[in-house]
Amino acid sequence: MAVQIRSLRVAGPITIPLSSGRHVRLSPSQRSAELPDVEVAGNELVDRLGRLGVIEVVEVTAAAAEAAGEGETGEPERPARRRAAK
Repeated sequence: MAVQIRSLRVAGPITIPLSSGRHVRLSPSQRSAELPDVEVAGNELVDRLGRLGVIEVVEVTAAAAEAAGEGETGEPERPARRRAAK
């Protein structure tokens, strides 16, 4: 199952270490891309940040991601640019 991490901070970025050794950097109120749940399961720092109200870990279903209009990267899909006629 996939999860997303959302920063609940009002000011300043936060860097969250994942279980695999990678890091996720989030600006205030930003959501991460979808991550496998093993990245946060058993991660003491993620648990502590969640208890302190700094981040929120949300389970994501495929239907919810499609309804939100997000692509595989977790970023909102943007319409393709059209070239101006010459």
